[in-house]
Amino acid sequence: MQEEEERYVQIIKDSNRKLVILKLLSNFFNHKDFVGVLVRTKVIHSLFQKNQTLDINKLELFHIQFTNSLIDLFQKIKKSKEQQYNLISDEIYINNDIVSKLKFEIGEEKFSDQSKDQAQKMSKKIEQVYQILASDSNSFFDWNDIMSFSDAAKSEFYREINIDQYEKLTTVNKKFYENKYVRFERKLLGRLNILKFKIKFLCGLVCNNEIIEVYEFRDSNDKFVFVGNEKAFYFIENEMEREVDLSKNNSAKGEIITQLEEKNALLELELSTIKTSLPENVLAVLKDYLDKISSVDFLEDLQNVDEQTNILKTMLNINIK
Repeated sequence: MQEEEERYVQIIKDSNRKLVILKLLSNFFNHKDFVGVLVRTKVIHSLFQKNQTLDINKLELFHIQFTNSLIDLFQKIKKSKEQQYNLISDEIYINNDIVSKLKFEIGEEKFSDQSKDQAQKMSKKIEQVYQILASDSNSFFDWNDIMSFSDAAKSEFYREINIDQYEKLTTVNKKFYENKYVRFERKLLGRLNILKFKIKFLCGLVCNNEIIEVYEFRDSNDKFVFVGNEKAFYFIENEMEREVDLSKNNSAKGEIITQLEEKNALLELELSTIKTSLPENVLAVLKDYLDKISSVDFLEDLQNVDEQTNILKTMLNINIK
């Protein structure tokens, strides 16, 4: 009797351990069928715990034939998913770190301030050009302070355009003022003078390392370009606005930031479902398992081991990637 009592206590103790493991797995996967398995297993355990007249060996057989296989399968799945979870979490962390560093490097607010300074410098430079051309003066003139901004900003912020777009912007058959320092469309210079040279920087473009800066009148939507290599100024015809993107410049690193942030949004979504998403074959096995242990005559059939091995074999044959 003592030996039977000890065996009863040990089997109940082992069964409790199985329930603890099932509870942990149920919490991890958070799937209704797994919760159903946990509840049904508790019911079976409680049945034997409260009725010592029942054959306790059937509870042990139940765990050997069913519970152990289920635990083995889902522990493997859990390990695989934890590895996936950690890999995705690491990728999100690395992406966020890169984004933070790039944002610090870009200093987009700094570029915005520099663009405003560039517009002010260009305004004064054009006014100086106007005075030289109007008086036919030979005063010394240079573009260094204007070109230094473009040289620093073009690789990071200026937008690439193709040769065809570049030629359309820079090939103009109109009347010009011209000397050794500058080439200026007459109508444009006259308009700038009337509006007191009030302009704002719109964007920078680059083609094969040649730069074009686009400016806009402060008091109208008219736009003109400064072609760096030619030191030339031209009105932009309306149709060109439809062929060339003249929107505000974005940093090249900023585009990388956008891509990484979009990637992280997808990774976060994947991360939120990685624990609860299960392959179809696993879901099918889980449902079959729950149906089997929930059947009315299940306990009576426990000793018919040969008839109960289909689900076990299916579990053991599932490949976990």
